[in-house]
Amino acid sequence: MFVIFLLGCSAKSEQPNKNEIIEYGDYKCPYCKKVETNVMPKLQKDYLDQGKASYQFVNMAFLGKDSILGSRAGHAVKNIAPSKYLMFQKLMFSQQPNHENKWITETLIDKQIDKLKLSDSRTQEIKKDYKTKNSQSWKDAQKDQEQYKSKGVKEAPTVYVNGKKLKNPYNYKEYKKYLK
Repeated sequence: MFVIFLLGCSAKSEQPNKNEIIEYGDYKCPYCKKVETNVMPKLQKDYLDQGKASYQFVNMAFLGKDSILGSRAGHAVKNIAPSKYLMFQKLMFSQQPNHENKWITETLIDKQIDKLKLSDSRTQEIKKDYKTKNSQSWKDAQKDQEQYKSKGVKEAPTVYVNGKKLKNPYNYKEYKKYLK
């Protein structure tokens, strides 16, 4: 019988000074697209790609029934091919039209997933997961909706950096003020 003791294995103990960025948003939100276009490239270059910060997009999925479909797809990518999530998020925002009608469809999502250049098996696994009722991505999308409601988030985008709510999520200087 082998006994293994794992000490200090949490992400927090490995990197106690790592920054945490949480964005509450929706792929259909034009204001969230503004954050994606103007702030995310700088955050990704200066912090995320350098391993200096973690990033979580809590998809509120509150702008129509197609929003929840996008949220499920995002979670499927995050769960199955986590290194491709930010690319998927960027691709989804790049498809956003200048109207609030339904535009997130399985066809559109599948085309964005295909652009991630994953193996065929991974691609099919992601597509199956976000389309399958009660899959992990469905549960995770539901958790996002519960999280934003329990935290009292009322608008998108709402961004927290190291626990501090940003007054202006469109201003990169404000992010830097709270990043270590």
